[in-house]
Amino acid sequence: MKATVLQLDQVSKKIGKKTLVENISFDVKQGEVFGLLGPNGAGKTTIIRSIVGLINRTTGKVHINGIDIDQDFKGAIKDIGAIIENPEFYMYMSGLDNLKQFARMSRKTVTDEELARIIERVKLTHAIQQKVKTYSLGMRQRLGVAQALLHSPALLILDEPTNGLDPQGMAEFRDLIRELAHSGTSVLISSHLLSEIQQITDRFAIINQGKLTHIESMSDLTLSAHHKYRLVVSDGQKAASLLAQLEPEQLIIDGNTLEIALDAELVPQIAKLLVHSEIDLLEMALHQASLEERFLTLTNGGDTK
Repeated sequence: MKATVLQLDQVSKKIGKKTLVENISFDVKQGEVFGLLGPNGAGKTTIIRSIVGLINRTTGKVHINGIDIDQDFKGAIKDIGAIIENPEFYMYMSGLDNLKQFARMSRKTVTDEELARIIERVKLTHAIQQKVKTYSLGMRQRLGVAQALLHSPALLILDEPTNGLDPQGMAEFRDLIRELAHSGTSVLISSHLLSEIQQITDRFAIINQGKLTHIESMSDLTLSAHHKYRLVVSDGQKAASLLAQLEPEQLIIDGNTLEIALDAELVPQIAKLLVHSEIDLLEMALHQASLEERFLTLTNGGDTK
């Protein structure tokens, strides 16, 4: 069993009569990429700010590597690296000089060798001597990750890290996060970009209107749709009547396109029924699980009102 790096227990934040987040509980394991998913204003950033001590919690506990941040904040926070909103740098200085400046402010001694390894890890060796003002947004994000990794944190927290990145920047960022997780660093990443969360996380939590509505592993999300199939036929109504004989869990018809959910061993009978009734089967494909579908189902269509 992997160690728990981060644990939230019934965390709430209220300002006056307004509740920003309510009774949030989840944990993040060693080497896991955990996604906080929700629309803008759902409470994701409030949760992250509560974890790192940028705002006070109204109720609830936060433990980092088993340390209660209320009892030993310095001891707990030393194991966290974070980028909240956009990383800020001295634009007139080189990437290397920025990192050296941040290293000087670190409580942990960072050797030149360690600095070089971090720079190579985030794939900035070729540009580290250049001024940051010449960097693309993706390069600045990777420099931000390098800054967050200077003190070798057990947990890396990223708040909307792919905002504004082009497709290449997103792909490079995904590769970096996977590599960090593979090496044992836990990553907590918040985003409203459903496709990004689906490609990068091991588990995800859905936050809606300040409440945690759902936690699921990405593998379970995929498995949940393994028995759903999409069919395109020559006669949708006739095909639907025939396939109803198989007593499927779900049968949806849209013109000549059908979506059917049933046990895998019954799949061969689909073709037999259609062929015997002279219905052409033009297309049949396994329905791929979508995080967007799950999100819309669990948030009433993504409604934040």
